[in-house]
Amino acid sequence: MSDQIKKILKLLLKLGLSIVAIVLIVNKIDFDKVVEYFATADVVFLVLAVLSFFISKLVGSFRINNLYKTQDLQLSSIVNYKLYLAGMFYNLFIPLIGGEGFKVVWLKKKFEIKMKKLVWASLLDKVSGIMGLTLLVLILINFISFEFEYKWVSIPLIFLAYGAHYLGVFLFFKSFLPSWFITSIQSVIVQFFQLMCAFLILKSLNVGPEIIDYLFIFLVSCYAYALPMLGARELAFVLGAEYMGLNIDLTLAIGIIFYLSLALNSIAGAYFMFQPIDKEEA
Repeated sequence: MSDQIKKILKLLLKLGLSIVAIVLIVNKIDFDKVVEYFATADVVFLVLAVLSFFISKLVGSFRINNLYKTQDLQLSSIVNYKLYLAGMFYNLFIPLIGGEGFKVVWLKKKFEIKMKKLVWASLLDKVSGIMGLTLLVLILINFISFEFEYKWVSIPLIFLAYGAHYLGVFLFFKSFLPSWFITSIQSVIVQFFQLMCAFLILKSLNVGPEIIDYLFIFLVSCYAYALPMLGARELAFVLGAEYMGLNIDLTLAIGIIFYLSLALNSIAGAYFMFQPIDKEEA
């Protein structure tokens, strides 16, 4: 089976799963209520939310560049950020190619570096991001109103998770180990500013005492972003809110606004479809 056919089949699978997610959401939501939430949102908080998301992605570009540096791939911060923006655009608007695929091919073409190193760097970047997300989830779980036994286990789990992460890099990706500490910190910063983006969206919608519960469900739903489907995070967000007895119409409004923040930050990458990125740019 050719690579092109595999890409098309992957895209069809993604479209099929996306349709399922959208249908499930539509069957649960009162869209008139969702539109009402949009109409009453505070624009100032929304602008700050988009800015917060921008900061998260800027720090994310520094993180992947630190991984590249361990493999003797020297990219200026400007070139790396342009490449990062282009990757975001491809991920969101051209899924048949995908952002990671675009970056790997561009770097392989411009630099003398093994494809395997680029693929591992992308993988470790994602794993590091998941670790930052997990840290915030395990901290925030202690402050939600939803009661369940063994909340206290969350704290030792943080140390266990990071210990396992370090050991995995040490045993299987030792050449990346020098970047472990800094990328771990950057991952927490990335997730913090995305959480801040969600917080500002919630403030724009005038959410009151339950704001911590919504933030927790938002963080948990971010794990679904790894699934190959449009609307996976929004569906997980809605289902999680329903399970915790929260307002699912409000939840979807939050998810859609967050997605729009992602789209606004990603669309700048379209420029680099027409303006080639120069690897020598300072």
